[in-house]
Amino acid sequence: MEPLDGNAMAGVLRDLFGRDMTTMGYECPGCRRTGVVAEMAVYMSGPGTVARCRDCDTILLMLTERRGMYCIDLPGMPQPVLPPV
Repeated sequence: MEPLDGNAMAGVLRDLFGRDMTTMGYECPGCRRTGVVAEMAVYMSGPGTVARCRDCDTILLMLTERRGMYCIDLPGMPQPVLPPV
């Protein structure tokens, strides 16, 4: 399956954080690539959404929804750089 870009998560992330998160910066712990959420490789075919590094495939973000509650995990983003408000 061909990945989407991080903009595919823009609406849900805006709902959760109250602002545009596609410009949130990160540094991949696997390969040290730096970028923003909009550049991640996003897969939405499973029970949730998985965002990976485009260079090394490290999982950076996982987002699941169950019964109207969202769970977001940032295993590959220990120090996300939030965009200015």
